[in-house]
Amino acid sequence: MISILLVDDHPAICFALKVLLEKQGDMVVTTSSGEKLLAQLHQQRPELLILDLELRHADGLDLLPRIKQHFPNLKILVFTSQPAGIFALRTLQAGAQGFINKNMPLENVEPLCRLIMAGYQCFPEGTLYKTAMVSEKSDAPETLLGRFSDREIVVLNYLKQGRSNKEIADLLMLSNKTISTYKVRMLQKCGCDNLNQLISLIFGEGDHEHT
Repeated sequence: MISILLVDDHPAICFALKVLLEKQGDMVVTTSSGEKLLAQLHQQRPELLILDLELRHADGLDLLPRIKQHFPNLKILVFTSQPAGIFALRTLQAGAQGFINKNMPLENVEPLCRLIMAGYQCFPEGTLYKTAMVSEKSDAPETLLGRFSDREIVVLNYLKQGRSNKEIADLLMLSNKTISTYKVRMLQKCGCDNLNQLISLIFGEGDHEHT
């Protein structure tokens, strides 16, 4: 039996994916919202972790290096609504073995799990050389994000969700001043005047209200 821990704070997705995977008969799936994830991993010791990047209690990209530090042999499949062009390579560098976007059919998750358990890496086509391909287009989101550290990406994600500096500081166990510094640094790197402009440039979205 393959033991799987599915970390996603959307109950409907957890239920549907658990049913789909366990239907095969050789997989057993435990679900989690991601709260106190490291403690849960120590307790359950799954063979495969299916991890969403956007969680209420933590950021998956921020968690990945810590998970791999504690559990270097744990296989990790990132399962997220975040765009692959921006996040797939970073999750690979952070220690994940696979990446699938939530806009893909749920049925695609099970074969990826099997490939990862068999020792393969499963990332969207182009993940490894996308950075080189877009380097000529200096205003491409992937190129702009290439200037950011992983921690800056994590902070940007929280800002995109509308979280305040204090909320982000508490989640990442940093000071408000540090979060402000990250924000200023990201604006400078992209030549943006404000956060709305930055988020629109990176994610192609507008009409955000942030503090």
